[in-house]
Amino acid sequence: MMAIDGKERWLIHNFLYHGETDYEAVDRDWAIRNILGVGQDFDYEVISKEDWIGRRLVADRFHDGRVFICGDAAHLWIPHAGYGMNAGIADAANLSWKLAAVLDGWADPQLLAAYAAERQPITDQVAHFAFNMSKQVSHQRREISPDIERDDAVGAATRATIGQEAYDLYVQQQCCAGLNFGYFYAGSPVIAYDDEAHPAYSMGRFVSSSVPGCRAPHVWLPDGRSIYDAMGDGFALLRFDRSASVAGIADAAARRRVPLTVLDIEDAPAGAAYARRLALVRPDRHVAWRGDAEPAAAGDLIDLVRGAGGAGMREVARSS
Repeated sequence: MMAIDGKERWLIHNFLYHGETDYEAVDRDWAIRNILGVGQDFDYEVISKEDWIGRRLVADRFHDGRVFICGDAAHLWIPHAGYGMNAGIADAANLSWKLAAVLDGWADPQLLAAYAAERQPITDQVAHFAFNMSKQVSHQRREISPDIERDDAVGAATRATIGQEAYDLYVQQQCCAGLNFGYFYAGSPVIAYDDEAHPAYSMGRFVSSSVPGCRAPHVWLPDGRSIYDAMGDGFALLRFDRSASVAGIADAAARRRVPLTVLDIEDAPAGAAYARRLALVRPDRHVAWRGDAEPAAAGDLIDLVRGAGGAGMREVARSS
């Protein structure tokens, strides 16, 4: 950081390059003048400096008794493209509906244990994605050939190659749909899984899926609404075939005061996206259960998703 004429302050970033084994190997004055494009007649004052090292840190525990952590308190990684903020918002969205459910009295306090079980593995995955991306970016910057400065065909070809490599790296970083929408909760105690595997995702790509644990596929309804808006603030039971009974699930939810919106959707593309006649979606828009018919023990399913079910409840839901 430096001040110009006491009026302007600049933040300068400089990455280690070839032969620069540590920070003391950097000619800081040369680096600052080259970054700014100024000569020796330019005076500046260094206000502060920081030798920064990227780290990947994920908390071992996301809660301890009545204390819960999320965002930067739970995970830190190299600050590329706002992944930390996105993950922190997802933490808060996951935790907030669980806290509200327990405080409102319709969920068992055990529901809160699912917060760490769901979010900790995801943030660990994101931490690896972000760190690996940073290493690739740093490697590319260090390996830029001097030919990039040539004013001839070789220079033009070098610039085109480097530009494409940079695009391929940064388009994933800046358009990280996989990290934002492709992650899934694979080991949650409050999700009724079936036998279909979760689709893999990368930093930039994902496959929308209704497999329990995945983010519910987004579709626009025939009336122009987002399906997410139509789901309401609580659980949503999506029905893509009116002949499928939902009375058992609706009654079980009502008896336990679980907020539930039954949403009938008569739209072929939406039905194809969900691949089942029924899907139970949580307030955070992750699929909690799906099936072509409601389970005989609908109460057990509702108990499972509100944190009051045991391990045996999974098989009851799976059998539907």
